[in-house]
Amino acid sequence: MASTSTTTSPKTTVRPALVRLGLLGLAAIGIMGAALELAFERHWQSPVQLIPWAALALLGFALALLALRDSPRTTTVVRAIALVVLLASAYGVFMHVSVNHGAGAADPTWDTLSPLTQWWYALTKSVGQAPPLAPGMLAQSALLLTVATLTSRHQVNDD
Repeated sequence: MASTSTTTSPKTTVRPALVRLGLLGLAAIGIMGAALELAFERHWQSPVQLIPWAALALLGFALALLALRDSPRTTTVVRAIALVVLLASAYGVFMHVSVNHGAGAADPTWDTLSPLTQWWYALTKSVGQAPPLAPGMLAQSALLLTVATLTSRHQVNDD
């Protein structure tokens, strides 16, 4: 007679508070990384270049607020800030690509390229100096904070 053996694995639960802490930690790393990148690039030469600094200040405020308080009002404020930062991030990507596209005009063969190829070169930084995906760091931190609002540090899993 053959016996069947069943093994049970221990129940693994992830506490929402730990998930929240991890998301807040990742957001903090993203905020610090973006601030360092902006500082290394001396990204303060014009008023437009101050936009990501303002977005980082908003993200830092939202991070501190979410880390210290857990209420429906806090959630609403953090999500509103995240939306503003997402819009600033999209604007930054657009501006970087546009600046790169404008730099392409210095190339004598630029006008022979199709518009799609020109924009592709601008997006991929094949022309120009502006890193198009750098503003995406702001969006990433904003999204991490938004996801963190979906958890509560007071939630308890029933085992």
